[in-house]
Amino acid sequence: MLKGQKCYLTSVEESSIETLRNWRNNPELRKYFREYREINKSMQKQWYENRVLNNQNQVDFEIHDVKTEKLIGHCGLYYINWVSRSAEFTVYIGDFDYRGKGIGKDALITLFDYGFKTLNLHRIWCEVYSNNKALGVYEHIGFKKEGVMRETYYNAGQYWDSTILSMLSREWTEKYGT
Repeated sequence: MLKGQKCYLTSVEESSIETLRNWRNNPELRKYFREYREINKSMQKQWYENRVLNNQNQVDFEIHDVKTEKLIGHCGLYYINWVSRSAEFTVYIGDFDYRGKGIGKDALITLFDYGFKTLNLHRIWCEVYSNNKALGVYEHIGFKKEGVMRETYYNAGQYWDSTILSMLSREWTEKYGT
């Protein structure tokens, strides 16, 4: 278990994958994901077996509220390159009652601390579509904008830009300590 101030992170349990699938299929969340299709039970089980259990280049966590212990979201580090020591992150708070309360930010800080200190990553990055307000949260945490890819994502009848952001381990240490 990885403990933050407002949440804690645990490994993804098979008993949680249906809840995660329902959140991923919520149109209010799906508009921020690369996967444009609705995820069926078979696809979710395959994700769990192939990615969560058997992929050495990915780590996934459930996000739980520290007070209630309720499952409220998911985060992880994907496409881990062990030679270059880099990974892309993902996060979402699926339980809408817990959104806007700083729990997502706390989950990310906990995840990044694990990524930089335990996994010894050098760079953590993300791709954020311009329809996602989380861009400001990531910049507040300390991520730096690397560039914008124009009109890379189509959703809700229009094209959206993608912003690439990253943080280096030395920047993490400067901002959050060792």
